[in-house]
Amino acid sequence: MGGTEHLTVQRHGATLVLTMNRPEAKNALSLPLLVGLHDGWLEADADDAIRSVVLTGAGGDFCAGMDLKALAGSGMGGEA
Repeated sequence: MGGTEHLTVQRHGATLVLTMNRPEAKNALSLPLLVGLHDGWLEADADDAIRSVVLTGAGGDFCAGMDLKALAGSGMGGEA
């Protein structure tokens, strides 16, 4: 079962639970988190025993959207 520093993956029977784990940033989407989510969906798709996926956020917030600070620091944001 996969997972990263910013995404925990747990299995409960036929359900895969993906938890965005960046509460200090209100679970804003960073590149490592997006990669983890992609891997989590691939894991669910590859396992016929998985019947549902729950996406949730740690720390009381679901997701603040894209992490613009991380995007700007990555050099992928282009010029503003």
